Amino acid sequence: MAPRVAYLLKKFPRLSETFVLNEMLGQEALGAQLHVFSRRTPDDEPRHEQLARLRAPVENLPDSRGLDPWGVLFDRSLEPAQLLERVRRTHERYGALDIERLGPLLGEALWLLRRTRELGIEHVHAHFATDSALVAMLLHALGGPGYSLTAHAKDIYRSTVSPRRLSALVGDSRFTVTVCDANVRHLESLVDERAARRVRRLYNGIDVEAFGACAHGTREPRTLLSIGRLVEKKGFDTLLEAVALLAQRDAQVRLDVIGDGEDRARLVERSHGLGLHERVRWLGPLPQERVREHLARATVFALSCKVGDDGNRDALPTVLLEAQAAGVPCVSTPVGGIEEILDFGRAGVLTPIGDAAALAAALERLLQRSDERAQLAAAGRARARECFDLAQQAQVLFGWFQEAVALREGTCASPM
Repeated sequence: MAPRVAYLLKKFPRLSETFVLNEMLGQEALGAQLHVFSRRTPDDEPRHEQLARLRAPVENLPDSRGLDPWGVLFDRSLEPAQLLERVRRTHERYGALDIERLGPLLGEALWLLRRTRELGIEHVHAHFATDSALVAMLLHALGGPGYSLTAHAKDIYRSTVSPRRLSALVGDSRFTVTVCDANVRHLESLVDERAARRVRRLYNGIDVEAFGACAHGTREPRTLLSIGRLVEKKGFDTLLEAVALLAQRDAQVRLDVIGDGEDRARLVERSHGLGLHERVRWLGPLPQERVREHLARATVFALSCKVGDDGNRDALPTVLLEAQAAGVPCVSTPVGGIEEILDFGRAGVLTPIGDAAALAAALERLLQRSDERAQLAAAGRARARECFDLAQQAQVLFGWFQEAVALREGTCASPM
């Protein structure tokens, strides 16, 4: 039976979260009936072309004035007396976890309780162990569908993460996905034993063949490419310093940067200070079809990730998966699951975190050695097919959704 699953997300669509769109397309290809709840109005930004392939309706939650929790509480079809008791117990249990904005999140959960029943939703899935997942947890406690979540990076690594709250969120889920083995180890060190049993590793999937066409593009000589949000953990400072070192010996090298973020102005100023104003092109955010065009032209892909001051870091950067599938040799750092993506140095080059000289040396070597570039490109393509193929990953998640729905049938929805 194809499960009826609701995706509960902060904002959808979102240009930077291609992994969410890829996942939903993979589930629909297997027959899952999806409905998307976007808790906030999405940003006005470019849209990926493949968004048009998504069949699931996307429904924005009302703002706080339109949620009308009192109307839900006294809806006769929801058995008001029982629901009021569930609200009391839910607030009592989760109030002890110091959840910020518990009242507003509970209001969203009440609205979703009625809406998921109207739609016949059997299971809810959230991305990131933050407010959307907390709403899914509260919805379940109120008598709604069971839930699962995918934990990524900032939601589990930042110093502000509460192990006690995370243990409750993961422990009450039907299952919790995380995107690399490094994350599994980290989660197991944070949460209690009950929660640790819920954790499963599933790599993000990409359409490997769609990026495979890039492998046959005409490479622009001495062109480096980097893609990502312009924020601390992406390590663009180190990359700019490396390019400056490389430019002292290579008059032709150029760096293209795709993405935007809070550090853009500072990074542009830094590139000018390093004398790179004619060597670096800041291309801004681009839809995936444009990203593929640049992957088809690049000589080497570089992503110099690091750990932020607050502990935030990357886990499984989708852009590295895409670069591998596109046949672009990759250079990165051993942060989170990046070692797993690059097969611990067999399908890409790993340089020490924050070491601009080592990064410059690795980039220079690859730019000079076409045989090594070809070897790494082939190894990267093979790694992408083996570990990150969307169809394979989607099949695993589809099975977990089916198991979660079957588990719910004939059982009490509330974990309390």
